[in-house]
Amino acid sequence: MKILLVDDDEVLIERLTSDLAAQNYVVDTTTDGLLGWEYARSAPYDLIVLDIDLPGLDGLSLCRRLRQTGYSGAILLLTGRSGSADKVDGLNAGADDYLVKPYTLAELTARLRALLRRPNAVSSPTLRWGLLQLDPNAGLVTVADQAVVLSPKEYGLLELLLRHPDRIFSNTVLLERLWSADDSPGEETIRTHIKRLRRKLKQAGADDMIENVYGMGYRLRPAPRSAEPALSASVPPRLETIGPEQAKAEAARAAAIAAFDQFRPIIGDRMAALHRAAIALDQPPLLEEDRAAAQAAAHKLAGSLGLFGFAEGSHLARSLEEWLRRPSEAEGEAFKALVRQLDAQLAAGPEESSAPLGGTTRSAIGPPRPTDTRYRVLAIDDDPLILAQLQRLLPPWGLDVVPLNDPRQTWATLEASPPDLVLLDLDMPHLRGVELCRQLRQQERWQTLPILFLTACREATAVYELYQAGADDYLPKPILEPELVNRLFQRLERGRLLQTLAGTDPLTGLANRRKGTIELDLLLHLAHRHRQPLSLVLLQLEPGFPERIAALAAVLPSLLRRGDAIARWSAQSILVGALAPDWRSPRDALGPTLAQVLGNQLPSSPDDLVLHLGEATFPTDGQTLERLYQQATQRLTAIE
Repeated sequence: MKILLVDDDEVLIERLTSDLAAQNYVVDTTTDGLLGWEYARSAPYDLIVLDIDLPGLDGLSLCRRLRQTGYSGAILLLTGRSGSADKVDGLNAGADDYLVKPYTLAELTARLRALLRRPNAVSSPTLRWGLLQLDPNAGLVTVADQAVVLSPKEYGLLELLLRHPDRIFSNTVLLERLWSADDSPGEETIRTHIKRLRRKLKQAGADDMIENVYGMGYRLRPAPRSAEPALSASVPPRLETIGPEQAKAEAARAAAIAAFDQFRPIIGDRMAALHRAAIALDQPPLLEEDRAAAQAAAHKLAGSLGLFGFAEGSHLARSLEEWLRRPSEAEGEAFKALVRQLDAQLAAGPEESSAPLGGTTRSAIGPPRPTDTRYRVLAIDDDPLILAQLQRLLPPWGLDVVPLNDPRQTWATLEASPPDLVLLDLDMPHLRGVELCRQLRQQERWQTLPILFLTACREATAVYELYQAGADDYLPKPILEPELVNRLFQRLERGRLLQTLAGTDPLTGLANRRKGTIELDLLLHLAHRHRQPLSLVLLQLEPGFPERIAALAAVLPSLLRRGDAIARWSAQSILVGALAPDWRSPRDALGPTLAQVLGNQLPSSPDDLVLHLGEATFPTDGQTLERLYQQATQRLTAIE
């Protein structure tokens, strides 16, 4: 189970982390409330421990924010305040428990265990599968009453599967749930631990317990029938397996067939190129023009067929592509047999046994993402089938897709619609994906932008080249929806956390609120020390669409002096701090130029685009950043 510890006492963090790790818990730690918020949004935690007095964002505010955004796990508050009113405030903020300092480590860990047990309080806390039992309280696993010795990660894997017996866990989710943010193991680590766990369970008598769901991940097999409760005689034996889930599967397959029918002409053209190559083998030689066209068609089919539920068809197309790289007329029959098999696959329609992209329920992938948090994904691929499928499948998950089939238009698209993540194809006309990735990384603004490759290429040298160019990850085609969605969210949320740690807002390149607060506090400190005025200027756009905020941010540095602080303060506002400004009024100094720039850069903006400006001055309007900000907010008025 995974715990987040947010406390600015480094001694406590070290002691508690060590103790919890010894009890098979995975622990992430931070000493800042704002970073605690980012961690909580970036990974699922079973329990969060919060100190109340935290820098950045206090524990009570963080607790409220977590509950308001749907976090349902346990929260324990730590504090030196022992008054009844303080405890009431903590519990009203949404905490499950409250521990007053000083306390012993034994008492704290006992409270944590009690909170983690709470969801299972009605029934026995022991987790069972056939003759296997896992006791979370004792950290003990037994099969037929014989103890099984597991490593902490093996124990964590088994406990996670037992607690969620119907869920499929992809490698990405397992890494997210069982490894801390400071660790960065690869997916091979998961396979190694699963293999060892299976071996130990088999030796103990619990064989064939963990199922590998092709292309999706791992889940628990149904418990042996002898260990299941007897069904009532009046209930049909398989009643629970028919109904909603079967209906969802049928609906998913129908959707895959409909999508496939829409693009059948394009797929037909690609199959025609393969048929021409097959016919040429009967009347050799196979011309280079036909071979190249067939190879290109096979490559695209290998990448796109999996998106429509043809997992086996993708593998067949991949085999055809490999054959066409080094064609041998002596083995022409093998090539023609593969083409016939692919024809049969396409004629039969999307496979019922496969889980096509778009045919998987959300429960198999994980909890739904917050509907008010949307990300923009720039998908660059010359295959219209892949772009169309991404546009159809990702928006319900809060991922808005900006499709681009010509990599030469990347820079214009980036400026017009700054994305949160880029999906790149490897082999494209005009500009290879690797070269485009390298160019993006050379621009300071895009150095931390998550970049993932969606490619059918699996050669080690090609994968190495991707990472050398600056890619964050690659997704080998064909890929199924659970892995795609989880991998995208993992990179988006890690990217956001890295941006927070780095202090940079990814859309505008300005300081984010955390870093901006530090810079503004420093200016305020200098103003106090040197008895100089400080002007705080709040700029707010309504509506605050990303491209408008980016345009506003782009021009601000040229209007201010070096040393002034500029930060993106919220989704639609920017905060500026100027020490001893050389203007009489920021409205007169900045307003006309900003209004003109926005009008020039966004000529197609609707008439309701309004830029508001509010100002406050130290020491006249307040002595603290919070007070000055309140005054600037109250004085927000539109710039004409």
